[in-house]
Order: sequence, then C-alpha cells, then structure tokens
Amino acid sequence: MPRYVVIAVLALLVAGCGSGMKTAPDIAGYVETYLQAHPDVRRVAKQGIQSATLVTRGQDQDVFADLGLRGRLIRIGGTAYMQMQDEVAPGKTWEKITGEHEPYNLLGITVVTDQAMTLVNSHRVHALLAARGRVGGQTSEGGLDRYTVAIDVRAALDALDLAAFLEAYDPLPIMQDITEEYDKVRAGDRAAQARLRDRLLKEFGARATYDLWLDDQGRPVRLRLTAKASTEIIFSDWDHTTVVAPPADLVRVPTS
Repeated sequence: MPRYVVIAVLALLVAGCGSGMKTAPDIAGYVETYLQAHPDVRRVAKQGIQSATLVTRGQDQDVFADLGLRGRLIRIGGTAYMQMQDEVAPGKTWEKITGEHEPYNLLGITVVTDQAMTLVNSHRVHALLAARGRVGGQTSEGGLDRYTVAIDVRAALDALDLAAFLEAYDPLPIMQDITEEYDKVRAGDRAAQARLRDRLLKEFGARATYDLWLDDQGRPVRLRLTAKASTEIIFSDWDHTTVVAPPADLVRVPTS
C-alpha cells in the first residue's frame, strides 16, 4: 500500500476514534494501519508464560524471546548477532551469525525470529477475529481511550477466509504434517477447514474480547485479547527507538 494511502487511512481512523470509532473493523484494523505509518516502536507481547519483545528502527531489529528457550537476536546494518541462554563461549555472551555458522543461523531464525515475531504480530490474528465482532463501547481509562469489541469466536471463524487467516496465524509452520494440513485448508478441503476451525475454537474459546487503548495522540498503547488463550501487547517509544549492536568485546565470531 502506498505510504500516502496509509497516512490517509490512518488520518480517517484517528478521526474515527474521536467520534467513537463505531465499527468493529475500524477498531480491529487500527494497530496494523498505525504500524505501517509508524514502524519504529517497542512491542512487548505476552501469552501465558511466553513473552517476546521487538524493537524496530528502520531495517534494524532487536528481538528477545522467552518461549521456554530464551534467546535474543539483533540485526543491525546487515549483520546479525545471536544470544542463547546457557550457550555462550567463555568470556563471550554473543555469537555473530555468519555463513560459516549455519547451526546458529537456523536456530536464530526458527526459535527467536519466527516464533517471537509470530507472537508480537499476533495483533493481526486478533484483528481478523475482532473485525467480525460487536463493538462494546468506548470508555476513558487513566487518560487513555479504551475501545472494546465482543467476539463470538465460532461465528467469526465461520466467516473467516481461512487461507488469509493462516498467513497471520502461523506463517512458517515447523512440522511437516501441519504444513500439509494447511495446504489442504488453502486448497479448499472442507474436512481440513472444519478441523482447523474446531482447533481454533478450542484454542480461543467460545467467546473473546478485544480491547484497544489509545493515548491522546491516537497512538496504540496497549491491546489485549481476552480469551481462553489470552494475549496482551504493550506499545511504547513510537518513532523514538534505537537498536544497538552488542559490544565487540562480547561477541564471538565463529571460525570456518
């Protein structure tokens, strides 16, 4: 989407906030539209015992994840650095990822980048559900505007384009059998689609609530999907983030 179109849409949505932001699609789509216009932000996402933090500044990223296995990946200036719990060289805390260090490359991408990014981008999944919900109202809370959407999960799932949903829900499945099942869903296999809906219904529960908090500048501050598997994302440092490479003396560069 061209940047001027994103900004125009964003302006309309911000204006909609001031007048009540009445439709569920407006509320559901607000975060993604704002992120497209303001990509530099710190996001902290939590779901159960899992958490992930993503800081973006231009093309640079700093990703931290605690997904049962703790790790951190910094990409800056075209170079990537990996830090994994209990896997550091003596006197060093970071590994520089190079073409000669394929194991860390795969681990960094799969464990930290992909899974952490799926968690911090879970607002896209929430938006697809919330867009088919019912607006519960707007309130003022601690100086923030709070918008609420009530979701009948079964009805939302029945109305979803499941192929589009999978792109947000699980863009890079790890297991081959899951990949094959998703391919059946995308191909229009009704049995596979029914299995997916049933699994998602068990994951989210029959009812869910989507809450979005905006500050007085129209910036997303917090969103929460309250469901069987609840998720919360906190946004901060809009347009004022920094990403810094690890100190050189703490980095081990693998040798071929």
